[in-house]
Formats: sequence, structure tokens, C-alpha cells
Amino acid sequence: MKKGIVLVLCLLFVPVVGLFAQQRGMSNPNVVFIEKGTRSVGLTMGWNSWDTNGDDGVNLIGIITGIKGNVNLFDIAAGGAWFVKDNLSVGLRVGFSNARVDVDSIQFLGNEERNRHLIREVLKGSVTCRQYLPLFDGRIIALFFEGRLTGQTGFYKNYNRTAQGKEGAYTSLGNVSLGFYPGVSVFATDRISFEFSLPLLEGGYAWNDESSTDCADANLNHAFVRFKPSLIGLNMGLVFHF
Repeated sequence: MKKGIVLVLCLLFVPVVGLFAQQRGMSNPNVVFIEKGTRSVGLTMGWNSWDTNGDDGVNLIGIITGIKGNVNLFDIAAGGAWFVKDNLSVGLRVGFSNARVDVDSIQFLGNEERNRHLIREVLKGSVTCRQYLPLFDGRIIALFFEGRLTGQTGFYKNYNRTAQGKEGAYTSLGNVSLGFYPGVSVFATDRISFEFSLPLLEGGYAWNDESSTDCADANLNHAFVRFKPSLIGLNMGLVFHF
């Protein structure tokens, strides 16, 4: 856990480190990390899982108590890019994410909730633009700064299981956003590199349409800007260059 926190903090400071690296001579913008005309294909993924045990459950900051259940988060994406200039690429990216929360019991301010289930699935597509900043005048390790224009669609289900079946709400999701994703790229061979990236800043517009078993249909539209680094969003990728 401590190593994960350290890695997140390092990635958060990638933009600042990049600027100082160039000013202090650690990076030379004239060094070619990846040549113009190169093509790349890659796969990134992230996975997190939590499971609580014990008769009394887990307590969270003294307010939420008796937590019993499990959480599973999964994210995968594939993409391709073409280098229009040395160290600068444009590309396309498609991805899928799934989040599932199964709560056996939870208590909040004296109120208890049992047998609650939440499922969220999203399909995403992005247009990307990425700039590499090689470190130490070499061709092995570089910082990168990627902008993504993303559209996504999916659904969210929140329900209980009762004698009558599933009772709850179903919400269709959609949004368009522009995000900033810094990271680190390390070449293991001449053609294969490993990447670590983290969502840093995102803004856009989202719309949700909800239908419920006990309420009238409703919708919610909103604009947003958010600073969103987290371990949940941390991804590792494998990229092939040719």
C-alpha cells in the first residue's frame, strides 16, 4: 500500500518534474525518444479488489461501521498511435471498465442497510495526443503528457434482492470529456515499452437517465471539472512499437 501511494505521488508531480528536468538539463527536447513515422499498439489495464471479513465488519472513520461485503474494479483499454513528429503521437483508444459492489451490511449514523448491490459498466472511446520528454539525454526512460478527448456510454444498477425479485434503479450513463494523463514510459527492448499512467485533470459534460421500481423516471445533466488522481485510476500498459 505504501509503495502504491509513493507511485501515485510521483505521477502527480510528473508535469512539474518535466518542466524542471528540462530547465535543469536532465532532459534535452532535441533528443529523439521515438522517431517520426513510428507506429505503436498497446494494452493497459488496472484491477482492484477489496473483501471484508469478521463478525462485526469494518469501521470507516468512526461514522460508517459494520461494513461487510466486497468491491471489484476492473479497467482495460487498447489503443494505437502514429508519431507525426519525433516524440509526438496522435492516436485512438477504446476501453471498458466494470465496477461491482456487493454490500452484505453497512451502518451509517445509526441506519443499517443490508443486501445492497451496485454494478457500473462503461464503454469508452478516445482521441489522444501525446508528447514524450526523454530523461538524461537517453532513449530508455521518458515522461509523457497525454491529452484525451473521450466519449463514453454505459449503465449503473443499484438494487436490493427481495422476495419480489430485484428492486432498485437503473441509470443509463453518457459523457464527453477532455482529460490530462501524465505518466512514465520505459523501454525494455528496442520495440517494447512499459508504461505507468494516472488520470490527473478532467472536465466535460455528462447526462444520466434513471428508471426506478418505486419512483418516476428522472434525468440529470451536469458539467464538471475535477482533479481526479487515485490508486483506482492507476494503469500499467504494455506497448509495441514498429
